[in-house]
Amino acid sequence: MSKQGFLYIIPSPIGEQIESIFFDNYYKETINKIKFFIVEEIRTTRRFLKKIINNFPLNECTFLTYNEHTKSNNLTEYITPLLKGYDVAIMSESGCPAIADPGYPIILEAHKHNIKVIPLIGPSSIFLSIMASGLPAQSFKFNGYLPAKTNELIKAIQKIEKQSLNENLTQIFMETPYRNQSLFQTLLKTCNPNTLLTIASNLTQPNEFIKTQTIEKWQKNCINFQKVPTIFILYSGKL
Repeated sequence: MSKQGFLYIIPSPIGEQIESIFFDNYYKETINKIKFFIVEEIRTTRRFLKKIINNFPLNECTFLTYNEHTKSNNLTEYITPLLKGYDVAIMSESGCPAIADPGYPIILEAHKHNIKVIPLIGPSSIFLSIMASGLPAQSFKFNGYLPAKTNELIKAIQKIEKQSLNENLTQIFMETPYRNQSLFQTLLKTCNPNTLLTIASNLTQPNEFIKTQTIEKWQKNCINFQKVPTIFILYSGKL
């Protein structure tokens, strides 16, 4: 092979239920021609590929792991197949790769080598939640994960709430599922009663839950969503 390969950014389901988009012909045809996969967890990816494509040739494929535990900054092994002319796919455990997930250094390295990067359509819990929140999205900020330590968390919440008020900015953040309830309780104790808070849990699933209301109303109607994938959206600006 003389030409460089393409780097495909391929979204994955954000829950157990697989949307019809993953059975789309273009999606399956693209995956079918790829023999090199860069993934967060090999076993999960192999199981997903077998589910959407019958008799997918897993044994003919090479799976390279790139996740939060990857310590090496040497990206050679990930880029080499592309330079040799092979197409490569980056897939995360769920949702869109490189958005609140590992993978962006590989994509940046591909750009440095003038490798064509092709993103496929797929679900992003971040965008789905803000679409359904009813909050302004002309200007928003994704904050990733807030600090785990209580004192630092309170300061972070106060900071983003103030920024939302001063800049009319919608603030989006997330948490490790087992700390959802703790974060929720801290938000209720820290934020202004009139601040709006969206809770978006289990998106795309049969038990999906999306609700926006003031902190004051949340205080009267607490919910339990411990260990459930959730996006939080906060807004204290002027509507």
